[in-house]
Amino acid sequence: MITERLQAAIESAAQLPAEAQDKVASQLESAVRNALWDAELNDPQFDQVLDELIARAEAQEPLPFPRPEGWTDEEEGEVEQGHG
Repeated sequence: MITERLQAAIESAAQLPAEAQDKVASQLESAVRNALWDAELNDPQFDQVLDELIARAEAQEPLPFPRPEGWTDEEEGEVEQGHG
């Protein structure tokens, strides 16, 4: 089933040149993937699994952030103190 609004949007997109249609299709595919992902994350049946993954991640020692080439200890100290 497709809603009237989505059908109208598709019909409007069909009026675009092929290259623009491909861009719209790519954007729509991305939006659908995101919506499916959001729906899964919001599904209560996954709450326990997500809580366990979050707890496991929080229990791990964080990795140090990679330093840019040539970065000095002095510059690092300035950033840590909020001056950079």
